[in-house]
Amino acid sequence: MQLWKRLYGTVWLAFFSCVIIPRWTGSKLGLSAHVVLGLAMLVITLSNARSLQALPVPVRLKRISRATAGFAVFQIICGLAFGAMMHLLPDLPVVAPALRVAHVVCALAILAQASSLATAYDMWEEKEFHEAPRQ
Repeated sequence: MQLWKRLYGTVWLAFFSCVIIPRWTGSKLGLSAHVVLGLAMLVITLSNARSLQALPVPVRLKRISRATAGFAVFQIICGLAFGAMMHLLPDLPVVAPALRVAHVVCALAILAQASSLATAYDMWEEKEFHEAPRQ
């Protein structure tokens, strides 16, 4: 698959990962789908970062791809911790809500970074970047 398609696919994967949450889709099916999408997000963001490191793209794109992959790693850890807390200690007053907030914020950060990366790479590949005239 071409890299630009995979980068835009990452955006859609991030979107559906945010939409398919167990609370809205049912606990059994929703949880399984959410976990599978989260693992797919981890694999694809790490693959995107590795692919961009090997290309002569602007350093900013490499940095964004590494940050997105880092968010995906944190997201998996945070999601597993949140799931364990909800399963083992669902009535613990502070930890589970804090993990939920961190999980949601991280998901939105991945969506924003993936969108930024896909657009910037597409513009770079199409040679749409031009140097600004010096004043």
